[in-house]
Amino acid sequence: MKKITKTLLMVLLVLVTATSCGKDEPDGKWAKMKWKAPDGLVKLQEGVYQVPLSGGSFTFICENYEPWISSIIETGPDVSQEYLGPNSSIEGEWCSVKCEKKYVTIIFSPATEEESHEFEAVLTAGDVFYKLYFVQKNLLY
Repeated sequence: MKKITKTLLMVLLVLVTATSCGKDEPDGKWAKMKWKAPDGLVKLQEGVYQVPLSGGSFTFICENYEPWISSIIETGPDVSQEYLGPNSSIEGEWCSVKCEKKYVTIIFSPATEEESHEFEAVLTAGDVFYKLYFVQKNLLY
């Protein structure tokens, strides 16, 4: 009887071990973040946007994850922070970023034609990352 119990436990252990690893998203194979960009920003290339000199508030929607801020860098007087976590926000010199669930809202201060601002926000949802890069300048200069 003990031999049968041990054999059954061994078979059960092998089955649990063999089937416990998910096959949907193997390590390093997460689906890319999909974003819905707001109106009012000029998309220069994937993940790079031109902010109007007038500034404004813009909300991006992540369609397949609930991201949080991994790190930010703001030029001018440098503002740099790392891993702010879910539902976080940060105030910079000329902009602020707030993450809530699937929404990332960025508020930009107005700038003059001579000023040039650049801002980078790296967002994560675990092992998947996305970089948003913004330039706020007059492209004629």
